[in-house]
Amino acid sequence: MLEIITDVVGLQTTLLILILTGAAGRKLGLISQGFQDGLSGFLVRAVLPCSVLNAFAGGASAGLLGQSLQILAVMTAVHVFYILLSLALYGRQPPQRGAVLKFAVLCPNTNFMGMPVIGGIYGDAGTLLLSIALFPVRAFILTVGISYFVIGQSRHWVLRLLKNPAVWAVLIGTVMLVSGLRFPAPVQKAVSSLAACTTPLSMILIGGVVVDLKREMLKDAEVWKFCLLRLVLIPALLLLVLRLLPLDPLVCGVAVLMSALPAGAMTVIYTKEYQRDENFAAACVVFSTLLSVLTIPLVNLACVSLL
Repeated sequence: MLEIITDVVGLQTTLLILILTGAAGRKLGLISQGFQDGLSGFLVRAVLPCSVLNAFAGGASAGLLGQSLQILAVMTAVHVFYILLSLALYGRQPPQRGAVLKFAVLCPNTNFMGMPVIGGIYGDAGTLLLSIALFPVRAFILTVGISYFVIGQSRHWVLRLLKNPAVWAVLIGTVMLVSGLRFPAPVQKAVSSLAACTTPLSMILIGGVVVDLKREMLKDAEVWKFCLLRLVLIPALLLLVLRLLPLDPLVCGVAVLMSALPAGAMTVIYTKEYQRDENFAAACVVFSTLLSVLTIPLVNLACVSLL
């Protein structure tokens, strides 16, 4: 238990340092508003698509076939649940916040925190299952998730959705996964290098937005309601349901811990790109990230006790 807490605190500290770097750059005038807007566009159009392609290029392992099929089915069902839950809870929210909340529910921070947390708890087997689970996760986030921002902005929202490079990265990655095709070595090296920039650049962007956060955000009930939902209620409900099904305990544990991760940085990136409430998005990401230091070990303890 103490080791898990130490690992989570270490991850949060790394994220906090990166966020503070972005905040300092904004305060000192090193990062202008124009630079932030350009960085947001670069992340959406270049770095995130490379991150998706890099993930699919790894392929799926033929080992642990039964568990792999289970985690694929479970995470597909979980994301359908996220979509229905978001419609029920946030369907009547103003567009500026409704899209943010729906996307944040659909998009936990699997990119940076998923591997270290789940790998640290469940070892190589957990890391493998997480890698497989990320295929449907990314597909949902970069199709349905992006649609939350573009629906309602134009009658031609489908065309606008298809203009997003990350959507095409999912389609290309799926073809690569099924066919076994791979990029030439120099291309793959470039793709993986850009993919490695995802976390630091995302956190620096968030830091620039955090500078503009007002103290009123600490009193915003919607932020704290979201944190409660994302970090406690969703993993608790998922744990109670999955333990009733004839599933491998490792599959259940990985799925529950994935659902207990804080909101992902892509929430801020796409909120800024599509001109929604970026301060609210940054508050949801930062506060849920800080609170997860306490909630992730508790969720893991519940998994150990009940699975």
